[in-house]
Amino acid sequence: MDRLSAMALLVKVAELGSMSAAARALNMPLTTVSRQIGELENTLGVRLMIRTTRKLT
Repeated sequence: MDRLSAMALLVKVAELGSMSAAARALNMPLTTVSRQIGELENTLGVRLMIRTTRKLT
């Protein structure tokens, strides 16, 4: 996945408030969403979200 697609995925996660909701909306496995966000964070060298068992912050 290219960086632009990963950023679009990040926007969807932020809009819906959770990775699982974004995964369902995009018909994509949750592990794929999590991995792509993690790779984007590594590429940019910043933590983009705090992961908890609750909604994203």
